[in-house]
Amino acid sequence: MKRIPLFLFLCLLAGGCAGVSAGSTARYRVTTERETPYYLGTDAEKVEDTCPGHDILKQYACSRKQEDGFSCFDVYLAQGSPVTTQRYSLLQERIERQPVSPQPQCPAMEPTCEAFLQALNYNLEFSWYLVNFPTSSFPQCRETYDCKRIDCYLPPNPASGVKDSTLVSCVYKRNQLFFVGSEVTCRHVAR
Repeated sequence: MKRIPLFLFLCLLAGGCAGVSAGSTARYRVTTERETPYYLGTDAEKVEDTCPGHDILKQYACSRKQEDGFSCFDVYLAQGSPVTTQRYSLLQERIERQPVSPQPQCPAMEPTCEAFLQALNYNLEFSWYLVNFPTSSFPQCRETYDCKRIDCYLPPNPASGVKDSTLVSCVYKRNQLFFVGSEVTCRHVAR
C-alpha cells in the first residue's frame, strides 16, 4: 500500500474541515412568497390571521425565526372601496308614520333601510333622497367624514285604512377600509 505524504494528508484534512465549516454556516436570505390576495370583507370580527402575531392591520413578513416552508394565512387592512353590498354600514334606521304628502316618494320597496339601499343600487353619491343633517351626532361620522342620510315616503294605503305616509329614514356611513387575505410561505434562499 502506498503511503500518502504527510503534507498531502494535512491538506486534504484541512480542505475537508473547511468544507464542513462552510456548510454549517451557509448564508441565506429569507423571502416571503405571497399568493394573490383576495377580498374578505369590512368586519374585523369575521376575519382571522394565522400568522405569528395575528396582526390584521398590516402585512406579515417572514423572519429568520421561521423555518423554510413555514406557511400561514395573512389578513391585512386595505383602503379603497369595498364590494358594492358592503359599501355602507347602517347607523340609524327610522320608520314612522307621518301625516304628510309622500314626497319624495320611495321606490317600490319594503319599508326598510336595506330595501332602500338595494333600490338605489348601493349608490348614495348622487341621490335626490339625500338630506342634510348634523353628522356630529354620530361618532362614526367624525371618524370618516363620509356619512349620508336618505329619506323617502311610502304613500298611504287606503285599502288597509292607513291615511298617513310612512317615512323611511336611514343614516349610512361609507366604508373606506376592508380586509384582504392571502396564503404566505417563508423560503430560505441561498445567497
